[in-house]
Amino acid sequence: MATLNIKGINKRIKQMREELGMTQQNFADLLGVSRGFVGDIELGRSPPSFNFIMSLITSTNYSADWILKGEENASKAVNKEPIAEWVVEWLENADEKNRIWLEIQMKRCFPEFEQWEKLKHQKNAGFRQIP
Repeated sequence: MATLNIKGINKRIKQMREELGMTQQNFADLLGVSRGFVGDIELGRSPPSFNFIMSLITSTNYSADWILKGEENASKAVNKEPIAEWVVEWLENADEKNRIWLEIQMKRCFPEFEQWEKLKHQKNAGFRQIP
């Protein structure tokens, strides 16, 4: 079983932020933490928490394997398109009970989902108004 190298994780977190072209403040805002916390992690003063790591995985296109292990053969980027396609397909084709369940879960996990859902309804409403 491989052990995690916290210092390596810290370096990869800083690398991620820089590759994303974000300041520490922008990165902190994205992840819902303070700028000081991001700075402490990057400098190796504080280990990243589980919640912080989970926020990184869900908020960026970086794979958990690369963030946690830094393995050379692990891809940094994760293609989220198939997941998004699956969610949209489920929302469109599931029975009412399963669709409602998925919507509730998505809203709990991803605040952006509610914004996406509102935009989708606005666009659909716009199409219906065409004479």
